[in-house]
Amino acid sequence: MLNSIDVLLNCPLFEEKNTNDIKNILSSINYTVKHFKKNELILQKDVKKIPLSIILKGSVEIQNNLKCGKCINIFYKSKGELFGGGLVFIDELSSNFDVIAKEPCSILQIQKQSIETVFLKDHILSKNIITLLSKELLKLNKKIELFSIFSIQEKIAYSLIHYIENNHSLTITLPYSKTAWAEHLNVSRSSLSRELKILESKKILFINNKTIEILNLDKLEKILGNF
Repeated sequence: MLNSIDVLLNCPLFEEKNTNDIKNILSSINYTVKHFKKNELILQKDVKKIPLSIILKGSVEIQNNLKCGKCINIFYKSKGELFGGGLVFIDELSSNFDVIAKEPCSILQIQKQSIETVFLKDHILSKNIITLLSKELLKLNKKIELFSIFSIQEKIAYSLIHYIENNHSLTITLPYSKTAWAEHLNVSRSSLSRELKILESKKILFINNKTIEILNLDKLEKILGNF
């Protein structure tokens, strides 16, 4: 676990905490570290008593598998990020999502009791938890906005601009395949490829495998119009 302290130092849950603080917190709570293979199910839909989970290694995909058989990718999470936090405090509510390991993963899981007995008594940790849950709500709102946009080009522009705002860079490295990106945008892989080629032909962006360079941000933003 000591090898993971550097990851936890950069985890937003432990913002304003130092190495000794984190070691003391870990020594006072019950936690488990579980390891998962690529494509292994980490958390299954309809499971109750969801732990607060921190990704120590690897990345995960949070999916909503609909009854019609369609799978919608909700979020991708990578090392240092959390999932499950929004459901920790609600006993009677189960998750509507599956969480899948996109690569070999190590996940630190903290149960509700430890959150209530240790984390909520520390004003810094309490503030961090509230901030994280608020940010997750904003991300969900962004996702709803994304699904409400009609054209594929608008979905692409919205997704890329959102990435630029968060990472302050016009060079984007996709954390997943274009197939997964298409699922994330709720469009077909062929439609995504077609629209990306059109945007490339207009010199708005340049694509090299998973790297996308934005050549003309003004034109990309105009695709969204007044959205």
